[in-house]
Amino acid sequence: MRAARLVATWIVGLAALAGAGCNDFHYYDITVSFNINTTTGGYPQAEVGDVQTILFNVSGADNGSFRIGPNGNGLPLMGGATTLGPVEFSTFADSGTLNFTVQAFNSTRTTQDCKTGEGTKAVMATTASTTMDALMINKTGAGCTQ
Repeated sequence: MRAARLVATWIVGLAALAGAGCNDFHYYDITVSFNINTTTGGYPQAEVGDVQTILFNVSGADNGSFRIGPNGNGLPLMGGATTLGPVEFSTFADSGTLNFTVQAFNSTRTTQDCKTGEGTKAVMATTASTTMDALMINKTGAGCTQ
């Protein structure tokens, strides 16, 4: 009985090794920054520090979303900083397009009336273990007045 259990364990172990390449994580490090060039749709630099919350969404070859901020995980940016990133997204997807969308809000409320900016970036999914890219947030509205 013990020999049968060892053989079964050995076969399961071989199967796991043979399939290891099919389920490797791929990491996408996206440097998120704010466009502060007001002539090209950017933020006045003083307003970047007003951003309290960012919604990070991924669609296409994989889907995901998460919230950044306020306080404790990167927002608001301090001392005149204009870059949040890199923000890491991991996926098993190794083909297709990953569409990253970032929305910035000057409140803890993530309603359209509090949205101040948005940026998008399409990145080809690859078999590389890590892919680095950048996404720029442009100013799209005044945000909340409260």
